[in-house]
Amino acid sequence: MIQFIKEIIFITNVFFIISSELILYGIFKNYSSFIDGITSRLASINILYVKVFQALALNNSLIDDKINNKLLQFTDNAPWTVSDINLMNIIEVCDMYDLYLKDGFEKPINSGMISLVFKANRKITGEPIIIKMKRINIETKLNDAIKNLQTFMYILSFIPLMNKYQIAEVINKNIDIIRHQTNFLEEVENMIHFKTNCKNLKYITVPEVYKEVTEKYPDVIMMEFIEGIKINQIKEEDYNGFAKSVMKLGFVTTIIHGFAHGDLHGGNILFIKDDDAEKYQFKLGIIDFGIMYELDSTFKETLFNIFTQMFELPSRETAIQLLNSGILEPIGVIESLPTKHRENIINFTAEIIEDTIHKSKQANQIQLYKFLHKLKDYLCNSEIANVGIKPSDNLVKTQLVLAMSHGVTLTLCKDEFSLLADQVINELFHTDLIHL
Repeated sequence: MIQFIKEIIFITNVFFIISSELILYGIFKNYSSFIDGITSRLASINILYVKVFQALALNNSLIDDKINNKLLQFTDNAPWTVSDINLMNIIEVCDMYDLYLKDGFEKPINSGMISLVFKANRKITGEPIIIKMKRINIETKLNDAIKNLQTFMYILSFIPLMNKYQIAEVINKNIDIIRHQTNFLEEVENMIHFKTNCKNLKYITVPEVYKEVTEKYPDVIMMEFIEGIKINQIKEEDYNGFAKSVMKLGFVTTIIHGFAHGDLHGGNILFIKDDDAEKYQFKLGIIDFGIMYELDSTFKETLFNIFTQMFELPSRETAIQLLNSGILEPIGVIESLPTKHRENIINFTAEIIEDTIHKSKQANQIQLYKFLHKLKDYLCNSEIANVGIKPSDNLVKTQLVLAMSHGVTLTLCKDEFSLLADQVINELFHTDLIHL
C-alpha cells in the first residue's frame, strides 16, 4: 500500500512537471529552458529520471548535440546532501590505509548518480588518492525509482502515440545498465581488464586500482589520482590533438579489443598535455568503468573491415557490408528479403552513409538514430512485418557507446569529424598504404 501511494505521488509529480513546463514552453518558445526546467525538476526527485529522460530524448532525436552535452555535464555533477555520505565507512577506510582528507569528510570533488568521489592523501608520502564511495542506500533508492518508472511505463502503454517513442524498450535498457553501476567489484574488474588492454597505448592512462580495498569494503573503490584537466579547460589550439586521441581510443577499443567504455562523456576523461613527449603529446586519463560493452568477435572483425575501407568504397558497398555485419538479427536476413525490399533498405542506408561520410561530414548519433527509425518504419511494411528483423545487441551497444561519447567529439572536432577520422584510421591501420 505504501509503495502504491509512492507510485501515485511520483506519477502525479511527473505529469505536473511535464505539463507545467510545456505550458511555459508554449508561452516563451524557449526549448533550451524547457529542457533545463524538466531536468532540474526531475533531478530534485531522483537523478535517475534525468538519465532516463536523456536516453528517451536522444533515442527519438528530441534534443540536439549541444543540449545532450549540457545534460551530460549536469548528470556528472548530480545533486547531493551530507546524508548521502557514509561517514563511518570513509573514516574507517582512511584510518585503515593511512589517508587524510585535506578538505574534510563532507566535501566530495565529484558527484554522480551512484557515488560520490573524494580526493585523499597518504599521510606519510602525501601521494594523492581517489576514494569513490556509493551513496548511502543507493540500491534501495534505485529500486524504488525503478518501480515508479515501471508503473509509469504501464500507464503510458495505453497511449498509442507513446509506442512510437519506444519508451519501454529504452527505459528497460537503461535500467539494466544502471543496475550494473552499483556493482563496484565488477567495476574494478572492468578497470583492470581495460588497463591491461591499453597497456601499450602510450596516449592512454588508466588509474591503478586497489582491488583489495573493494574486496574488504564493497561500497568503496580506491585508485590512483590522475592529474588532468576537464574538457572545458582545453585550449582551442589543442582540440584536434585531443580529438584524435579520443577517436583512436574509440576505434582501438571497439574494433580491435571489442571491449569499449560505455560512458565516455567529458566528465569521465581527463585531458593531459605532455609538452615533453615527442610522439604522444595529447594523452587521456580514463576513469569510471561502471558501464562497459563487449562486442562478439565476428561483429568486431566486420567493423574493422568497414572502418578501414569506408572512405574509399562507394556508399552502396559500405551499406551492403554494414547490413550484413550483424547489426541486424537474424544475421543474413537482408539477403533473404524480396529484391524490392532488399534494394529499398540498401538504398536508404547508402544515402545516410553518403550524407554522413561524404556530404555533411558530421558523423553523430543522430545519423544512427535516423537509420534506425527509417529501418523501423520500413519494417512495419505489411509485406515484410512477419520477417522479425530487429537491431542486434551489438548494434544497441554500439549506439549507446556513440551516444555517450559524441558530446566529446562534438566539442573537439567541430565540423572536421570525417577529416580527422580519416587521418586517425590511416595512422592506426595505414589504410593509405592498403589502397595504393
